[in-house]
Amino acid sequence: MKMNIAVFVLSGMLSVTFCLAEGAAAAPAKQSAEATAALKKIQSLMGRPRAASQAEFRKKLQENRIRLLECLADMEKKHPGAAELHEARLHGVMAAVQLGRLTKDPKTGEKALEISRKIVASNAPKKIKLNADAYIILLKLNPVRKPTTAPSRPVEKINADRIILDFVERYAKTDLGPESLLIGISLAGMSDLDSLVTKIEDMLIKRHPRHPLADKIRLQRKNSKVGKPFNATLTKLDGKKLTIPDDLSGKVVVIDFWATWCGPCIREIPHMKSLYAKYKPRGVEFVGVSLDKDRRKLETLVSNRQMGWIHTYSGRGWGDPTARKYGVRGIPSIWVVGKDGNVVSDNARGRLAGTIEKALTAKTIKPAPTTRPASG
Repeated sequence: MKMNIAVFVLSGMLSVTFCLAEGAAAAPAKQSAEATAALKKIQSLMGRPRAASQAEFRKKLQENRIRLLECLADMEKKHPGAAELHEARLHGVMAAVQLGRLTKDPKTGEKALEISRKIVASNAPKKIKLNADAYIILLKLNPVRKPTTAPSRPVEKINADRIILDFVERYAKTDLGPESLLIGISLAGMSDLDSLVTKIEDMLIKRHPRHPLADKIRLQRKNSKVGKPFNATLTKLDGKKLTIPDDLSGKVVVIDFWATWCGPCIREIPHMKSLYAKYKPRGVEFVGVSLDKDRRKLETLVSNRQMGWIHTYSGRGWGDPTARKYGVRGIPSIWVVGKDGNVVSDNARGRLAGTIEKALTAKTIKPAPTTRPASG
C-alpha cells in the first residue's frame, strides 16, 4: 500500500505549501512583489514536464532544473533577505539532486549540499529546515557520483541504519517528531533497509499513537496483502486464460498494473524491459495487467515498444476485477509474487530489482514492509 506523504517526498517532487516568514524582516512592497514573482517562476519550473517518451522527459526535466537553479541564483542576488527565498532554496535543493542524478555530475550534488546547509543555518521555517536536513542525509547515504565511481551500496547497512536513526532522534522531542519519523521511513525504504522501515514505523506508533500517520500505518498493515496468496484468473491478449499462481508455478512473478494512458507507466517501460531481459533467464516472469479500455491501442503500444512479457486485458478499465480485488487505486502499481505464490511486495516500484533478488534468493519468503512512499 502507498502512503500519502504531504510533508516530504524524496523523489524531489515536494510541493511546499508552508511559505512562512518566521523571523524575517519586512521588505519594501515592490521587493516583496518581485520576490513572490521569482518564487512562482521557480515553482512552475519545479513541476513535472509532460513528455511522450522517457528520452523527451529526461531532456525537459534537465532543462527545467538548470533553468530553476539559474533563477535561484538570480533571486539570491536580487532578494537576499526575502522570506520567499527559504522556499526557493528548498526547490533548488530538489532541482540540484534531480539534475545530479540525471547528469551523474558530482558537482551538482555538492551544489545541493551547499544549498541545504545554507537553509539549515538560516532562519527558515522549521519544516523547510527539516527537509533540507533530510536531503543532507539522503546525499550522505547515496551521493551523486560518476557511473565509474558509484559503489553498489554507497553506505554499509549498519552505518546507514545509524545515520537514519541519528536523524530521527534529533527531532524526537520536537513538534516535528512525527514528520522526522516519516522521513526516516522514506530514507530507509529508499535504501532497501526493510527491517529499519518496520522499526521506525513501530517507533512512530509507540511515540505518537493518536497521530494520523500512526493510524495510516496501522490501517496499511491491516490491509496489507504481503505474505498472503496472490490468486487471479486473467485473460491474455491472445484470448487464452492465465491463472496465477498455477500457470507460473515455481517462478517469481512481477505483476504490473498499468495503462497506455498513464504517463508514469509509459516512462517505466525502458526500465521494465531492461529488468525483464535480466531476470527472465533466472526464472522470473512479468505479467502486465492493463487498465485500458481500448484493446487496439494496447496491442499497438505493446508491439511497437517490444514489450515481450505476458500482457492481460479485461477491457473494464479501473473496474478490472484483479485490480479491484487487490485494492489498486493508483498506477503504475508493481507487485512481486514469490515462488510459493505469496505476495512479497505490493509496492515494488522504485526498488523492483532489489525485491526480485530477495524473492529469488529467499528460502522462506519473508513479508517486506509496504508503507513505502510513492515515487515521482
